[in-house]
Amino acid sequence: MAFGDDWSGWWRGFLGSPPDRDLEALEVLRQRYVEEKQQIERFKQHARNMHYPQYQKKLLEMATEKSQYAESIAKRIIALGGKLPEVPEGSLTDENSWRHLLMALEEENRSADHLPEQLRNIESHHPDIAKFLRQISQEQKKHRDEIRAMLMRSDPFALSLS
Repeated sequence: MAFGDDWSGWWRGFLGSPPDRDLEALEVLRQRYVEEKQQIERFKQHARNMHYPQYQKKLLEMATEKSQYAESIAKRIIALGGKLPEVPEGSLTDENSWRHLLMALEEENRSADHLPEQLRNIESHHPDIAKFLRQISQEQKKHRDEIRAMLMRSDPFALSLS
């Protein structure tokens, strides 16, 4: 190897680390994985605090779907040679059902807000991962719409949210 060659790339190969373009994709996948895992727990917590059984059921269904997304993301992280990140625990305050729905909607919106930039960063080198994340995003849009509908049905003043 000549002196001017990419030593960091050589060391990554020697140590079994993925190349830079994979590192960027791994970072995006790790962030999405942490967000999904945290949202699963929060949706379960929101469901436990729901007064309306039909909303409780719907939030638990969403948590189950998010578990499937997290599992798919985990498989892609491992396939790229990465390790799953640790997921910090969160906690909720005691709020009413309407407030729990609003917090669930805000969490989904925050997650959706990060996605366009993440996709721009990885799309050229990992179009398959970008396509996969877009599919998850479409499902999450359905979640946001469902939560928004629950909010409007549970509080007549919530119409100003739409």
